[in-house]
Amino acid sequence: MTNGLTVAPGERHVLRVFALDMPDEAAERLRDAPGRDRALGALLGVDRLDPGQVEILNTADLAGVGLAQYLTEGDGAVEAQVAADRGRLDALTGRSSPVRSGAFGEGGMQLHPGPQARLVGTYREDVQPVHFEPLPDAGARGTITPPPPSQPPKPPGSMGRGLYIALAVVVVVILLAVLTRLGG
Repeated sequence: MTNGLTVAPGERHVLRVFALDMPDEAAERLRDAPGRDRALGALLGVDRLDPGQVEILNTADLAGVGLAQYLTEGDGAVEAQVAADRGRLDALTGRSSPVRSGAFGEGGMQLHPGPQARLVGTYREDVQPVHFEPLPDAGARGTITPPPPSQPPKPPGSMGRGLYIALAVVVVVILLAVLTRLGG
């Protein structure tokens, strides 16, 4: 990244903050309108942006917090980088727009903001490296006992023979019962 207006190919975890000079109604349309991916892109001079990676803020809504604190606590910007611009960020009035790297997709590009968008600052996101603790391994120690040997399979038809014998016995019992009733 050579400056805040150049998005490097594959860039991750960079937050660009723009001051927006536009009426409230226009900012609301940018936030809520269908086709806002193209409208947001036009604002920064690119074809389109991922609207899920772009915020439109009213700095008046940040009273008591300030934009600088919002960026560090809400968006995860690196505190030391934001601290250098704290006065300028907190002095902004009107609308501002934090834009994450993910808004630009995978490809590198040059931004050409229109007159309604002015770059205020570019900040890295404070992303902690992922650390995996080893899993408890007590269950993985020792030897695995093989399962007991299974019974040899019965030859085909051996179960069928027993079924036929049982069925024959049932038929004989039924026939005897019928004959006994008829004869009695």
